[in-house]
Amino acid sequence: MATRAIARAISVAPARARAGERPARGAARSRGRAWETSRARTFVPSAPTRAGAAVASTRTSTVTPRASSVDDDVVVVPGDYRVGGILLAVAALTGPALHLWTQSVIHGVLGGFLSFQASRVRFRFTREAIEVVFIEPGASDETAANVDVATSGDNKLQGGGENRWAYDSITNWEFWWPGFPCLVYFRETQTKSDGQPHFFPIIMDGELLYKVMLDRFPKSVNEKPSPSEWSLDLALEQTSIGRQIKENLTDEQRQKVKELKGIPYLDKN
Repeated sequence: MATRAIARAISVAPARARAGERPARGAARSRGRAWETSRARTFVPSAPTRAGAAVASTRTSTVTPRASSVDDDVVVVPGDYRVGGILLAVAALTGPALHLWTQSVIHGVLGGFLSFQASRVRFRFTREAIEVVFIEPGASDETAANVDVATSGDNKLQGGGENRWAYDSITNWEFWWPGFPCLVYFRETQTKSDGQPHFFPIIMDGELLYKVMLDRFPKSVNEKPSPSEWSLDLALEQTSIGRQIKENLTDEQRQKVKELKGIPYLDKN
């Protein structure tokens, strides 16, 4: 009996020992998982590598607007189709009505070209320079505040280089004519030291263009009238042909000319 009891005790002891080991191993695994979880929660990422910083910098720079394209004091002069429209009207009159087909074709081609240019060419005045930019035809004038000067290409016809000229390089400017805007001119020393002239047909808001040029351009060699003095009478006084036209008008017609501000039937007086 004693022998059987001893044998039974010996066989039971290892089983109990093995049963006691299982909770110990389970507890160890639980403690390990808890430590790993704690370590994951308290993990602090190290500083980015140089390669990573370069990638982050590149991604940031692609969405950052250029300081030179958007200023706090930018004025974009909107397009105007009146000059082109008048030429197209003359083409329609001289051709079908008067059968002057050569004159009709010339006026029609020029009017169509200027109307197309009026839909995409914009003058942009920043704090330091005047810029010529292109937008998509039909796009909002506001888009011209953000487009690159490179959109207008190289100014090969008038000295070369980009279409951007600093105000302090402008030595003189003229506006033909206050009250009836058709052509604008300025001369600058940025392209050539001895001066480069530029001529542009006024295919934009002429009165706004005149006001901004008065405000930001250096003083012109010739005295310029105030925008409040604009009238058709003032425009006629600028040329010998205009003065001859006035001489052939009656007193009543001259008075009406003085009261007209802008293009008849197109501008509000």
